[in-house]
Amino acid sequence: MKFAPVSDTSSDWQALQKGLHRFVQSRVPNDAVDDVVSDILEAIIRNRASLATASNPSAWIYATARSKLVDYYRKKSRERSALDALQSDPTTETPNNLNRTTDDDADVNGLNDCLTGIISTMAAGDQNILRAIDLNRTRQIDFATQNNLALPTVKSRIQRARKRLRNRMIACCPDGGMSACEQTCTTATSCAAD
Repeated sequence: MKFAPVSDTSSDWQALQKGLHRFVQSRVPNDAVDDVVSDILEAIIRNRASLATASNPSAWIYATARSKLVDYYRKKSRERSALDALQSDPTTETPNNLNRTTDDDADVNGLNDCLTGIISTMAAGDQNILRAIDLNRTRQIDFATQNNLALPTVKSRIQRARKRLRNRMIACCPDGGMSACEQTCTTATSCAAD
């Protein structure tokens, strides 16, 4: 490729920008055109040595442009997948059995008291996440934001904490009956540690 004299470089650059703008405009939404063109121009500048040795510089430029368009749509796909995952967060779903009787509420409160007693004997990290998500019904995404954690980190921590709570409950309430668990909850220190 033969480069133009310095005085013509500015007009060549502007012509390249306009051509890329037209090329990209027909392929992405209008609000993304300038960003994609900027990405293409940056790639051209970063790889100018490859451009200088290309047998067909025009084809090389448009191959770079197509590559950046693919990158744009891959990024959009990942963002859409992440948004879909957030919108399908199981912690945002409401229970189907909202018409519980007062007896059910008493049972739930009794279990809640028992869980609170057992949770209070667990490690501080487990206590924090179990109280927030399971007892206070904080959404996992909200807990992640409040504690500057990634959502997958919160999901794995809550699973591990629930497993340890389950093991603790099995150790505390061997017969699975609520009466034995209530008695154990009053003396939760008798439960085996994790």
